[in-house]
Parts: sequence; C-alpha cells; structure tokens
Amino acid sequence: MKTEIKEDNIFKYPDTNSSRAKIEYINRKFENQKIAIIGMGGTGSYILDQIAKTPVKEIHIFDGDIFQLHNAFRSPGAISTQELEAESELKKVNYYYRLYSNMHNGIVPHENYVTSQNIHELNGFNYVFISVDKNEARYNITQALLSMGVTFIDVGLGVNKVDDSLIGTIRVTVGTNSMNSHLDSRIGSHEFEENEYANNIQIADLNCMNAILAVIKWKKLTGFYQDIKHEHNTLFFINTNKILNENNPA
Repeated sequence: MKTEIKEDNIFKYPDTNSSRAKIEYINRKFENQKIAIIGMGGTGSYILDQIAKTPVKEIHIFDGDIFQLHNAFRSPGAISTQELEAESELKKVNYYYRLYSNMHNGIVPHENYVTSQNIHELNGFNYVFISVDKNEARYNITQALLSMGVTFIDVGLGVNKVDDSLIGTIRVTVGTNSMNSHLDSRIGSHEFEENEYANNIQIADLNCMNAILAVIKWKKLTGFYQDIKHEHNTLFFINTNKILNENNPA
C-alpha cells in the first residue's frame, strides 16, 4: 500500500522510525530550526548526514570547494565513478544537496566560503556548525557569531604519527551568548604545522565520530537528549579511549 506524503512535510517520505518509537513529540523540538554547516569536508558531511534525519526547517551548507576523489573516501555514502568522471567541477555543496534532498526538503547549498564579507548571512540562525581546517578562519567566524548572538558548535581533529601508529584527539566546543569565556583556550587563531591530518591523512571514522559528538551536543542543547553536565568542551583521546568533558557553567 502506498503511503501518502504531505507536500508541506519537511521530509520527502514519512519518518516511520520516530513513529514506531513514539518519539514524534520529542522530535518537534527541532521544528522551525534554521541550521548552518560551514565546511563540507569529512566532518561537515557527516554532520549533514545526521541533521538531515531531523525535522529542522532549513539546513544551509557552505563550502567553495570541488568534490574530489579523496573526499569520496571520508564521506558518508558512496559517489559513483560515473559522477566523479562526468562532473570534475562538481561543488561539494551541490553534491550533498542532491544526495540529501532525496530525504529532506529544506537543504540550501551555498557555493562559497564564509568570510567577513558574507558572515552577516548567518545572523538569525538557531545553530551554526563550524567544520573548517584553518584556525584563523575558524577564529574569525566564531568571533562574528558571538557578536551576533548565534550559538555555534565548532569541531576539530588533531592526528599525529607515533612510530607505526596514529594518535590523536577529537574536539567539540560550544560557544553561546552566555558561555564563551573558554573559547580563547579552546579555539586557536594560528596554524600548526605538526598536525598530520592537514597533510592528507583522511580517516572517515574520526570524521564521523567528531560529527556524531557535535550532533549529540546540539541535540542536548535543543532538549532532545537530557543534559546534566552542560559541558561546553569535549575531548576524545584515541589511544586511551577517554572522553573528557570540560567548561561546565558555574
């Protein structure tokens, strides 16, 4: 039997997963939210993958980069060889727009980087996810969002070689209008050459985990998940499997 799909529904097809679990009323906490994701690399694409499965009103994705072969190995899903060969100038945002618009009606691609010239476009968003690999750009974006009173979640990875293994840390940092004094010690404004991840080590599982921790924090801020600690900075250490939650409100 064919399921009727309402035209005004944010999803292209019904969310039977939530209805089976009887949590539709909790999902309503996401309704009318306007979300932005800055940077559609490995972590940003996994953030989109998760948010597209929630009934937020709009998801704006920002990135000026081309989708290249190495991106395919740290992205959710799998792009076809035909797409890679036929569309050598395919922008990341357009690829992900096409992919996730199969599910979600409110995705808006922006074929540009976020700079001081267009940062004002983020004024009025409920939450902004920052997934960029340049500390200076990250710092400038966070400062602008703070001035606009926009809550943001910044993600970061640090990976290094030790003998024949990799070690590293995953970070998720929240900045809000009422809690931001910790940001200077958590989000740097300078580049560091020793981070091997910036030298083309592409690891999908770390990108995915970084994104999942960020999305879980967003869901806590929204009230979907219970939040007892209200941490504003989370660190996951790969070699010890330890999660450290810091910067709790007084």
